[in-house]
Amino acid sequence: MRLSLRTPAFPILVLAAAARVAAAGLEAGVAKTTITPDVTAAKVYMAGFGNNRVASGVHDDLWVRCLALSAGTDKLVMCGVDLIGFFYDDVLKVRAQVKAQRPDVTQLIVASAHDHEGPDTMGLWGPSPLQSGIDPAYMDTLDDRIATTAIQALQSLKPARVVLGRDDHPLLALLQDDSRPPYVKDPHLFVMQFTATDGATIATLVNWSDHPETLDSKNTLITADYPHWLREYVEQHGGGTALFFNGSIGGLLSTLGDQVSLLDPDTGEVARDATWRKAELFGDTVGELAMRAVDRKGGAGVEAPVDSIVIRQKVIFAPIENDGFRVGGALGVFRGRKGLWTNGKPDPTVEQRDMPQFGGKVPYATGHDLQTEVDYIQFRGGGKLLAEIATVPGEIYPELVNGGITRYPGADYPDAPFEPTVRAGMRSPFPMIFGLANDELGYIIPKCEWDSKPPWLQNRKSHWYGEVNSAGPEVAGAVTQSLRALMEGE
Repeated sequence: MRLSLRTPAFPILVLAAAARVAAAGLEAGVAKTTITPDVTAAKVYMAGFGNNRVASGVHDDLWVRCLALSAGTDKLVMCGVDLIGFFYDDVLKVRAQVKAQRPDVTQLIVASAHDHEGPDTMGLWGPSPLQSGIDPAYMDTLDDRIATTAIQALQSLKPARVVLGRDDHPLLALLQDDSRPPYVKDPHLFVMQFTATDGATIATLVNWSDHPETLDSKNTLITADYPHWLREYVEQHGGGTALFFNGSIGGLLSTLGDQVSLLDPDTGEVARDATWRKAELFGDTVGELAMRAVDRKGGAGVEAPVDSIVIRQKVIFAPIENDGFRVGGALGVFRGRKGLWTNGKPDPTVEQRDMPQFGGKVPYATGHDLQTEVDYIQFRGGGKLLAEIATVPGEIYPELVNGGITRYPGADYPDAPFEPTVRAGMRSPFPMIFGLANDELGYIIPKCEWDSKPPWLQNRKSHWYGEVNSAGPEVAGAVTQSLRALMEGE
């Protein structure tokens, strides 16, 4: 059901309003560009569900939206894209293009919303499981547009102040379907709103966690799903340019399913699953909560006198154990965008292996690791830590972020040590998680919950969903340990 956002039975966590003084030295700029594929020029394979789902039209545009921030000597650009995922190889290409024109940029982040109703940018959803759905020409255009939009955001930098908002309304958890034990969610909503010195709103950044797959697998129209309506709501209510960054969506935190229901005020009935109306209501609801979190008239939010940005980055190598990814890479499913590494060096070695699950002998990439990256960003002012962002290169399970890792009978590694909890290392009131940032390694699963062979967790009759779309059980440790090291200044 849809709960009123003004229902007194559900108090919202808000922080006291602060002064209206611009933060010394903080500048902000924003730009956005459409990245909608031309569905009339060639087949566009849609990502996120099954193979051979071809786009038949466009419902609403897909976007890249970039927020540029400058404080002290550092310049940070954060770009959100309406894509299923964007590999690290492409992020490096975008960075190179931006650096060529703006060598003063300290760091650029590209994070995917994980849209299940857009083009296949990873290769996994082509005509068949081992045929790529990537259009190389579109990917080249995409790289160019992201880089151009980042530069435009940098060119629009102007003195600004920022208001930080946070919402822990119980409704946010009700908007997340969790389909796998231990049923840990990440309902926390964070907002950063940037305003020019003349009072005009520059941009509003919304960070929350949920799969954009409201339209289900039967839809063949390109759409950004609920983030489209979320951003429209924010922009129509004085939020400037709206940006959405997804969070910890592993465990299949989803907009679909009986757990997630919204009452349509126009009909008095629950909006049906896989409908445009549900996607609209969903986006409007989260957008309303986001704007209330930084509502200046209502006194919510905190004025943050940001005067410096601390950026820590670490390139890591995550062990890969997924045979499907190895065979797919050897067959060109990723179009050369996800090569393997061994001992810190590219390893293009391929050998023939007999694999019955793939129909016999197939090429098999033998490298040990995937190269990827994690980042930790601090927003500081007056010597105090005001807000943080941790970037995660995939769909991290919420129990790795918030705690709650659980041992179950049937797990493949029942005695594996728990990975460090990400938010336990974050010390500000605004510990943001940007999922699918700078890469997409699939699901990032606690090793002690890993379950790729029977008996299944909790003696289930069939396997749980997750492992088939994960690089392997060692990825969680590689990501979380590296993030905690960055948080501790290592």
